[in-house]
Amino acid sequence: MILLQANKEKISFGRLEVHEIAAFVLNSAGNYETINRHCPYYYLSAESVALFADHLPTRPSYIVGQIVHIERQTVKSLPSTSNRDIPTPTLDTETSRLILNSGSTSNPYGLPVGCEYFVVTVAMLPNTSVVTPPPS
Repeated sequence: MILLQANKEKISFGRLEVHEIAAFVLNSAGNYETINRHCPYYYLSAESVALFADHLPTRPSYIVGQIVHIERQTVKSLPSTSNRDIPTPTLDTETSRLILNSGSTSNPYGLPVGCEYFVVTVAMLPNTSVVTPPPS
């Protein structure tokens, strides 16, 4: 059912923008990463994962949704243990949410320092439901 709706709405496979439809697959690290061409490092937000997966017995292997927000972030090096205990509120709030997917707050996806990545928030498509495949 999701694929029929997604095909009708045309999934974006290039550079993602708000209001477009995007598909995310569960990768080996347990994060949902977008399916696209030549635009790596787009990850599904923890809030979006919860929206689609919290009511299911297992995490779906893919999620398709309409993009409502894209947040650009850059992997920063770990701060030294000096007097850097005052976090930037916006980044601290976002990384606190992202820690659900990873053990590292400054690099939730294991990317190299300086790498730019995007956290994408999506909404469910109208008239669709999330279907999980039967256990194999």
